[in-house]
Amino acid sequence: MYTPTLTGCGERSHLLRPDIGLDTHITDIVNLLKWEELADVVLVGHSYGGCVVSGVADRAKKRLRHLVYLDTVVLRDGESLVGSRRQMSDAESDADIERRRSMAPDGKYIVARSGELYGIPREPAEILAWVDRRLTPHPLKSWLDPVKFENGGEEGVPRTFIRCTDPEMPYSGIRDHAMFAREHPQWRYEELATGHDAMVTAPRALADLILAAAQSVSQ
Repeated sequence: MYTPTLTGCGERSHLLRPDIGLDTHITDIVNLLKWEELADVVLVGHSYGGCVVSGVADRAKKRLRHLVYLDTVVLRDGESLVGSRRQMSDAESDADIERRRSMAPDGKYIVARSGELYGIPREPAEILAWVDRRLTPHPLKSWLDPVKFENGGEEGVPRTFIRCTDPEMPYSGIRDHAMFAREHPQWRYEELATGHDAMVTAPRALADLILAAAQSVSQ
């Protein structure tokens, strides 16, 4: 199992620069697949990582066995994370874009906020503190960059959407993308009654869903 960290984030936060965009992060993962000579991969994208997963699928489709979108968005060609919400009026979309931009007051980096926003409960306090210590600023450009598909994005790769429902991530538009996946005949759809950071709050249940998604391909 590989758990790559995107450029500028986490333990690679010393590489944070304002010019880091979505393409950089897609290339991070494509290069991992290439240099580790990986194939038959079950690729999981969480939150913003869903944007990355779709871009990776477009460039490295033959290396992928299954895609898992964990409480995230499913971009169409030319869309970015900012403004990707579906079933919104133009005025609502513009307001959503401005709200997301406001999360980067310096115009460069999304500020790190408490894990409570991502559904981490206050108790036990040590878990929330552990998450908060690991939150780092995120390059705004990666949220603004539109994804560019040349090979249909995730189309042609088996895929599962896992929606976290308790509590739901506020103001994210994830529900719209979850409903898209639930109603689409080429998607598997699952739900977890936990918060956005399911890998922290429900690791065993999440692992079971990911394994089930992988096994569904070979059945």
